[in-house]
Amino acid sequence: MTDESEAKKSNAEFEPLVVKLRKPIKLGSEETITELTFREPTASDIERCGNPVEIDFFGGGDTPKMSFNAKSMSAMMSVLAAVPPSTIKKMATRDWNSAAWTLASFFLPDMSDPTT
Repeated sequence: MTDESEAKKSNAEFEPLVVKLRKPIKLGSEETITELTFREPTASDIERCGNPVEIDFFGGGDTPKMSFNAKSMSAMMSVLAAVPPSTIKKMATRDWNSAAWTLASFFLPDMSDPTT
């Protein structure tokens, strides 16, 4: 199986993530978006948009600190939902944060033991 066909198979097995918006986004006079559907990101998306999740393992304390790179996350949302950046910019703050937290797990390292 080629890398490309493996990637297609992997993406086909992934169920898209749907984020329902608390405040619909109006696009023009007729279209309103009430939810965004995100596909699974690829390494190519990270190269294109940047890694939207920043983890500070050495910032002090017992727990790593996680934050979002807002520009990278907005760009990533646009790509993964297949909507223009202007749509993401119209999102309500709470909706943007909900979508960011929904997508965050894709950008965190797998800390499980690879030998099991």
